[in-house]
Amino acid sequence: MVFEYLKSQGLMPRIDEDNDIIFKYQMRTFIYFNNDDDEMFFRLALPGIFDVTDENRITVLEAMNEVNKGMKVAKAYIPREDVWLATEIMMDSTPVLDDMVPRLLNILLHSREEFYKQIG
Repeated sequence: MVFEYLKSQGLMPRIDEDNDIIFKYQMRTFIYFNNDDDEMFFRLALPGIFDVTDENRITVLEAMNEVNKGMKVAKAYIPREDVWLATEIMMDSTPVLDDMVPRLLNILLHSREEFYKQIG
């Protein structure tokens, strides 16, 4: 359903080796994580927005905390040595992707801006 929606919006999605959906929106790469074991769970991520080093780790964590504290639905985390942003929501049985996907994409983009503002 998500793949077909993204395709209908001209976002040219592709499925990766983990069965997740990769696509570009406003020149940024996003990932929709397929959750075959929980179809009601919707997780969308904006990966790799900032590299984390030993020198900047505390500043990065403080900026992430501000994003997590101030943004609705968004969370910042470090899966490897870079910062990712994600939205995670529970859908109902009849989701209207036209209503939620654009808003979630824009929340992630706004969270990215807020992170950069906090990081200085």
